[in-house]
Amino acid sequence: MFAVSFVDSVYKLLIFGDLLRVAFPSQMKRYMRSTQKMQQQTLEQLKGKSAITVAFFLQTPSTWKYDALYRKLQQSERFKPTVVICPYNVHLSYSKAECLRVMRQTAEFARSKGYRYISAYDERKRRWLDVRRTLNPDVVFFTKPYKDTHPSYYIYRFRHKITCYIPYGVHILQNRCEENYNLPLHNLVAHFFLETELNVAPAQEYSLRKGENVSVAGNLGMEQLMSKSYAPKDVWKPQPAGKKRIIWAPHHTINYLFNSSNFLAYCNFMLEMAKKYEDNAQFAFKPHPVLKFRLLNLWGKEKTDAYYLRWAAGANTQLEDGYYDDLFLTSDAMIHDSITFTAEYLYTKKPALFTVRDRHMENCWSAFGDKAFNLHYHAHSAQEVEDFIRQVALGGSDPKAPAREAFYAEYLYPKDGIMPSEKIYTLLEEETK
Repeated sequence: MFAVSFVDSVYKLLIFGDLLRVAFPSQMKRYMRSTQKMQQQTLEQLKGKSAITVAFFLQTPSTWKYDALYRKLQQSERFKPTVVICPYNVHLSYSKAECLRVMRQTAEFARSKGYRYISAYDERKRRWLDVRRTLNPDVVFFTKPYKDTHPSYYIYRFRHKITCYIPYGVHILQNRCEENYNLPLHNLVAHFFLETELNVAPAQEYSLRKGENVSVAGNLGMEQLMSKSYAPKDVWKPQPAGKKRIIWAPHHTINYLFNSSNFLAYCNFMLEMAKKYEDNAQFAFKPHPVLKFRLLNLWGKEKTDAYYLRWAAGANTQLEDGYYDDLFLTSDAMIHDSITFTAEYLYTKKPALFTVRDRHMENCWSAFGDKAFNLHYHAHSAQEVEDFIRQVALGGSDPKAPAREAFYAEYLYPKDGIMPSEKIYTLLEEETK
């Protein structure tokens, strides 16, 4: 387990060509300074430019947090947004067939949302596109900070552009501050937008940039969940009678350095629960996008595909592996062990159960994360999961509801009433006028 992760890390250092920069902070600092100079020169060139091309590098629908900003840019006369569909989970043992399948799925997502988009892979010619040449964006938004894509679509190739990053997940783990604030992308982007003031201190402490590129914008990805006017689509399978709607969202860390996932312990049990309560509930299987890649290596293609098909084909079950705003808003409860969803599902103010893998999960949170975690019900066994289904999701016994409402008002909804998309749009407009 460690060896695979270690070898993969070395592999990425080699294909991204940044071994020295990662190994020696002084090298990265020099690289940062030269990047800042190039970005400043680009910014001067953009001032007064009549049309500014904005690229959003997207790998999977579930990490798309930019809809509200894309719409705002689309409505402007000056900014021209385009979604660039990039490969996902490119590593030492990745399945290229699965990678291309995910790219096609992501392209279909972009098409369904009405976005202008291009694919970074030309399937007819079987080659990766040079986006710097074909699109030549002025501003680039990244959806993930990791080196889990092709090197052509990582920040190293676009460091002379006005680069921006908004976390695809909420930073709530105390023991992952290096990963959340001090990866190369965090230090090289011109703008690192964070959710709350509580995130600023860790960025200042852990990043090489000491937080100088940080701005607090709020949680852009949750803007639709905060909108009082947004009417969600009903994405659940039609049922003969009204039923409670429960999401099961397992994480991918089944055999990884940081383990939070209980998938292997509950994968058969959750199907049993769907069958047992089929008259009263319907279940949506919402796995982390990486989970399938890991299962392909662990289980093989036949068993993995068969398991996913069982969820997709059931009368009261469904597979959800894409955008999830509508899924969240039209659900009644969630069962999960996802770090990101620990904060994000609280935007719905609905009850959630965290399946606790082991004791370390109770002591790994930041101050913000600890509050979010303790607003969940907790389960350490299959029986406690079923108790939540029966008593809370179906029975309506929800003593944590008032505390969730108070948390939403105190920490999640912007106190100035200005939505994140408006703050980010205003910054870009002011910077380039």
